[in-house]
Amino acid sequence: MAAAFSLAAVPIGPAGRDPAPLWREAEAGIAGASRAGAGLVVLPELFALPYVAAQAPGDWALLAEEREGPTAARMGAAATRHGVAVLFGLALRREGGLPFNAALLARPDGRIETLAHKIHLPPAGPGESYGEGDHFTPGAPEIRTLEVGPCRVAALICYDRRFPECWRAAARAGADVVAVLVGGPAPSDPEGLYAAELQASARANAVYAVAAARFGTETVTGRPVRHDGETLAFGPDGARLAGAARGDSRPLLVSIDPECLAHARDTSATAARLRLPRQFEEASCLN
Repeated sequence: MAAAFSLAAVPIGPAGRDPAPLWREAEAGIAGASRAGAGLVVLPELFALPYVAAQAPGDWALLAEEREGPTAARMGAAATRHGVAVLFGLALRREGGLPFNAALLARPDGRIETLAHKIHLPPAGPGESYGEGDHFTPGAPEIRTLEVGPCRVAALICYDRRFPECWRAAARAGADVVAVLVGGPAPSDPEGLYAAELQASARANAVYAVAAARFGTETVTGRPVRHDGETLAFGPDGARLAGAARGDSRPLLVSIDPECLAHARDTSATAARLRLPRQFEEASCLN
């Protein structure tokens, strides 16, 4: 990475059955991030859809869209209008099967690219009959990066952050920034675990970790579904750079410093010495 760059993570509130209010919320965040100088805006997992993993399969399949569908069209238009790239979560329709839980990148020139499919799909929670694995097709065990400005960016979708092999694969693929798109409940997590995962993974792999999370409680399924993540950013040395209080919808601006990246990569013993074979990483990402 040769030049400084700024990106923003935008928290998004609880969803209903109509995606339009969430589109508008995202568009307001994109506009604010652009005014603040961001070149990339990161939105959460499935940002415009309610979280229905515990329901009988069908809802997300019905709500899934093509890559050129209405959500991508709105985010693409916002990217072009404000001159920023926008990374966002979407239930991506798949011919002949369950959809992918995907992360798509809208570029200012109008292109829409798929950056990630969620690899690890959480099982049913305690006392529940269904989990994400009943609603989605798991992605292939691979992590890719795309160039956005002077940065190489990888995306991990929510539960994928739990697997160190995914972070390692992102670093091996040349990522400067690992964007984590977060949504859904994690009621059994000890306090502080989520932030600790991001911090340790950023430091171990000498990358920026930037998480954009849903917030609030949804009730569209007839029972409360609470989003437990936080919008946070950590530097490649593990330093906490910024964090948004739960319920704060303002964009979180993060400056990506090439000198900080270079220093972390020169001095991190973990990043320099951990060299697992690619076959090990791919096999681990399957499990």
